[in-house]
Amino acid sequence: MMVHISNCRFAFLALIFFVLACSAAAQEQLTYGSKVLPHDVDEGKALSQFYIGPEFVFVDGNLKRLFDDGDPVYIHFDPSSSTIDENDVRITPLGIFAAGSQVRLTDVDHGNTFMRFGTDFIPAAELRYFDVDGDRAYSQNDPVYLDLGPGRITAGDIRITSYRDYPAGSRVRNSDSDSDKPTSTLPGMLSFYNYNGNINNRGWGIYDEGDIVYIDTQFPFNEITVNDVRISMAYGSFDLGALSQ
Repeated sequence: MMVHISNCRFAFLALIFFVLACSAAAQEQLTYGSKVLPHDVDEGKALSQFYIGPEFVFVDGNLKRLFDDGDPVYIHFDPSSSTIDENDVRITPLGIFAAGSQVRLTDVDHGNTFMRFGTDFIPAAELRYFDVDGDRAYSQNDPVYLDLGPGRITAGDIRITSYRDYPAGSRVRNSDSDSDKPTSTLPGMLSFYNYNGNINNRGWGIYDEGDIVYIDTQFPFNEITVNDVRISMAYGSFDLGALSQ
């Protein structure tokens, strides 16, 4: 009897460790800048479109009205606002806040006035990719960038996905191995996984806390598919089980 109880206890503990390991692996999959792989926990889940397309903006830290290397970059979702709002997404890290994190009401950058790319003397900003294997098609190994002055990777461009030893959210330097590489337009659009399923009176999904933003890159659109890119990260109260059901 003692042996039977001991075996049950061992099996129970083994199951707990297995579940924790699976949860940790899933959490790792859901990091900022990661691409969706076959059989990932979120593959095949529905994506919601934004009622009005988000835009890339930056906070002009030194007030020169120019984009400088240290200026933090965001995805901004409310076209009627000219300040960094709650649930905007940081594309570059800022102090203790990681790239891919959502802005909170109490965060130091909430309420900061931003500037838009592609206006005045500020370069345009586009999501583009470096065609590593030269097959003229976007694929799993191709890194994605926020390309400023689109066409080639230049200093100050932002890596949306990692490239070699350069992490997602890092900025390109002239000496980096991907500097001066050609870029191609990334197919698709920004969409989001509506974590809590809330909608407005027109039937549009409401983007808010906990929702994960994706670059929806290929057919079928409005569904999470292989090679889509997670451009924000799941954390806090996010329940991984909601994705696995």
